[in-house]
Amino acid sequence: MLGSPGTEVSAREADMTVTIRDVAAAAGVSLTTVSHALSNRGRIGEKTRQRVLDVAAELGYRANVHAQQLVTNRSRTLAIQVAPFDSASKSSMLIPNSEYFLEVLNGASDEADRRGYALVLVPPGVGPSTISAFALDGAIIVDPHGDEGLLDPRWTADHPVVTAGRTANRRDPSLIVDNDHRSATVEALNHMWDQGYRRPAAMITDRARSYTRDLVDAYLEWTAERDIAPVVVETGATKSATAAFRDLLADATPADAIYAGSDDIALDVLHEANRMGVRIPADLGLCSCVDSSTFNLTTPEITGVFCHPRTIGGKAVAALIGLLEQGETPRDVTTVPTELIVRRSTLRTAAP
Repeated sequence: MLGSPGTEVSAREADMTVTIRDVAAAAGVSLTTVSHALSNRGRIGEKTRQRVLDVAAELGYRANVHAQQLVTNRSRTLAIQVAPFDSASKSSMLIPNSEYFLEVLNGASDEADRRGYALVLVPPGVGPSTISAFALDGAIIVDPHGDEGLLDPRWTADHPVVTAGRTANRRDPSLIVDNDHRSATVEALNHMWDQGYRRPAAMITDRARSYTRDLVDAYLEWTAERDIAPVVVETGATKSATAAFRDLLADATPADAIYAGSDDIALDVLHEANRMGVRIPADLGLCSCVDSSTFNLTTPEITGVFCHPRTIGGKAVAALIGLLEQGETPRDVTTVPTELIVRRSTLRTAAP
């Protein structure tokens, strides 16, 4: 039997399954200690726990999922749902057209696999009766509006829920993973101010998601401190970003910078500006509140806020598994840092 090129693997070695006894023997600890370390339970020292985990990884140990399901009465299957892009949308699209959400899902998938869980992507709008037909241990909702079926008390009574972003009502779950979008907004606006932009506008879809509410709140506070007339444009499902941009430029005192509430909005503004002959960054500064690899390919390249979406997805899964394996915890918020990636679209002082 052949393995990698030039390497011969015996049938016995290929069929060999690493057991918990092998891990215990290699780590020099008892079976109970290994069990507690792998399940993250029991009272053992952190150094011992980590040594067991390292040995298990080195040996290629994989837990018997079926046995764990019988012992814990859990399916080791988690749901993840991405809310629609705006509150008026009735789309059954699984993922909005944004790199950010794909990366959140990638991070969540990596962490779930590492912890021995399966991840199921469910469409927006699914209700408690539908979702209850599946053996799910809990759920993650990305950028919830607050009225999702997975937040219905009939489902949350027996299933923990973690959100990436906050809800707008009393249905907030016990654990939240989020960015500090207020601070990110202030940093972006300060950067544009330093580049000579004096009339920045905020352009968002709507305020259904917590990050857009945070963005607008921070923007309003920032403009008030500088005695600037605030301009907040909501595109939503009824008005395109390109139409909103044209309206902005038609104003008697048009905006000289735009802080976009999504990568799609930023790209639409860039394309329309190019079509209309508006020079970026000389005539208009453009920054997105969420970064995208596409921004490196545009002309000019677009400044964006990198929100570390893979980290958000991974931490959301870790928090949910913590609730499942360690029981109830007090409400808590995990804040993932952001980073302003400055590109040419806001570098007015460097523009020719």
